[in-house]
Amino acid sequence: MNDNKKKKKGYRLDIVLIVSFFVMLISFCAYMMNTTLEEVLENETGSSVVTHDYTYESAESSSAA
Repeated sequence: MNDNKKKKKGYRLDIVLIVSFFVMLISFCAYMMNTTLEEVLENETGSSVVTHDYTYESAESSSAA
């Protein structure tokens, strides 16, 4: 009878660990999908960081005209 109780507790612990892993995985994926690289770098360095300058082509074409 003691073996059944131990087996039941161990089984529940496994379920808790598996569910916890999936919750952490979903949380991590949600964070990665909703946070930009610029935000992370700005929080770490304390100043704004430009990784892509989308105004380069428009500035070049307006000066050529």
